[in-house]
Amino acid sequence: MRVSQETRDALARIGETELRGASLDEVLQVLMFEHRTRAAFARLDAEEREDYRREAAELAPVDVQVHP
Repeated sequence: MRVSQETRDALARIGETELRGASLDEVLQVLMFEHRTRAAFARLDAEEREDYRREAAELAPVDVQVHP
């Protein structure tokens, strides 16, 4: 894969500052997962999006971040 030095450095900064020292491969995996998630959400119709938001709001108080 060819990327510019600027892009590589930006990915490395994301890995270091936002993903607890993640490798470039791990950063790309996270970004691809986020992209697929947004794309799936965009395919939902208005009612399905509202159901999702409602359920997410109900679960938010018990949601915790997991650190492997």
